[in-house]
Order: sequence, then structure tokens, then C-alpha cells
Amino acid sequence: MPNKTFLTNKIVNSLLVNQFQVFLTRGSFDVAAKKEFLILIKTLTNVDGLNQDQALSLRAISYFLSAYPLVISIRTNREILSNEIVYSRFQIPVVTPEFFENILKEKAVPEIESAKGRHSVSINTKTLREKRKELGFTLEELSKIIRISKKALYEIENERVNPSIETVKRLESILGINLKNVFRLRPSEPTYLKPRSEFQSKVTKEFSRIGVENSPTYSAPFEIIGKEKFSMIACLSKNSVKIKREANTIKKLSSIFSSKCMFVVKRCESQAIEGIPIVLELELSEIENAKELIELMEERGDS
Repeated sequence: MPNKTFLTNKIVNSLLVNQFQVFLTRGSFDVAAKKEFLILIKTLTNVDGLNQDQALSLRAISYFLSAYPLVISIRTNREILSNEIVYSRFQIPVVTPEFFENILKEKAVPEIESAKGRHSVSINTKTLREKRKELGFTLEELSKIIRISKKALYEIENERVNPSIETVKRLESILGINLKNVFRLRPSEPTYLKPRSEFQSKVTKEFSRIGVENSPTYSAPFEIIGKEKFSMIACLSKNSVKIKREANTIKKLSSIFSSKCMFVVKRCESQAIEGIPIVLELELSEIENAKELIELMEERGDS
């Protein structure tokens, strides 16, 4: 069974072949990949190793960066993952390396989902309804032919549930059409986390006060993710030691994210490091709006 390093390298090679810009890190995501869009990927040989903090942080970061969150894995504690099915953990899609390859190659992969041991298919319900009526079938007539209840077919047509693979096959055979939706990467829903420290709490409140929508992050290379008319990552530090150690990583991440970046510190004599602006905690409390913050960051970033 491949280990995490092998799995990650395989994913990176696939991305590079498809001309993605790639950055490796650790924590809530392992790979950031950018082309016309941004994907944040967590790689795990066993997807049951994904914990809630990692998942929530990945969702929050993806939301603020308008990125696509994805987990790529090989197995669970009980089974090997299928190359044809989209699984889910904490509302994040989970696919195999082979499935991911097909996404990159823009192959039309049906969106077959696994939930609670049941495999269901995302279908075009509008096409289903129109074709049923065109052929003169009532809900009751068609439901009897495909061997499900009238209520079940009604709920399928109204997108309340996704049908099973077997039901879709029978529908497609009777109606003579293809109903399966093709899998597409999706952006994360709005996700906001709770601060884990007093420092993190104070800075998130200051950002909110000046008009920067934001969230703390967990197990990420930075402590706060935010956006106003721009996306922004912020690292928190009590002194300059962490700044010097992490400046290069943060600079590369902000480049692939196409975001602004900054350090918020309690004390430091420098105003910038590696072109990254440094803002004192006290200074942040004196800024009145997002425009002032941008101006300060640009001034110090160029110094």
C-alpha cells in the first residue's frame, strides 16, 4: 500500500504534467495547486485519518480564497475506495488518485456519491421531468415500470434525494437518455471558525471592525484568513523569531493564492521582512478601515 509521501508525489506529478503551479505544505492541506483556478488538497492514504479541525480549516480557507477543497485518498478503515465514486468527509469531496487524474484530463466522470453505505447518482432532474412528460408517462406509471414508489420518483424529480445507480440505469433505459451529471469541483460554503487563543481572537475582531471578513484557521501555515476586495492571510507572532522562520513560506503561499499577506506581532523593530509587511497589534487597533490597512501594508511591503 502506498504511503502518504508516495501519494502526495503522485498527485504533484499529475498537477505538474497538467501545467499547474504547485506548492507543498502541511496541516489542513498538503498541496495548493493553481492554474485558471485554485485547488487545495489534503492527501491521506486512509481518509478516516482526516480530523474535524483539518476539515473545517480547509473549508474556511477554501471559502475565503474561492478555492476548491478536495481530499485525495486510497482507503478507509474498512475498504479500498472505488475509482468511480465520490465520497465525502465533513462536506468535502473525497476521491482516489485515479479519479483525480480524470478530473485533470477533463473526462466526463459521472457524479456517483457514497453516503452511509449507499451509492447514489446526481442526475439532471429537469431533463428527467421533461422527457417523462414528452413520452406521456405519469409519475405513477413510470415509477411502476422502474420499480420504485411514486413518492420516491417525485422526490427524485424535485431534487430531494439522489437515485440509486440501479434506478438511474432503469430510467435511462426506459427514457432513452443520459441523465447522469458530470462531477465538477465546487467551491466551499461559507465557513467561520472560533478563535483558539486570546491573540487570535483579538486580531479577528479588529479585522472585522475595520471591514475585513475573516476567520481563524487551525493547523495551517497562517492563523487568519480574510477577504475584503482582496484575499489576505495573516500570521500571528509574539516576536520576530517566528517571522524570520516562516516568511519565505508565507510569501510563496500568498503568491500562489494571489492574496495579500502580513504578520501581526506584539513587538518587532522591523516594518517588513522578505517584502511582507509587519503590523504591530497596537497599530492594528488604531486603523479605522480596510483602506487604511491596505495602504499601510503596501507602504511597508515596498520598504
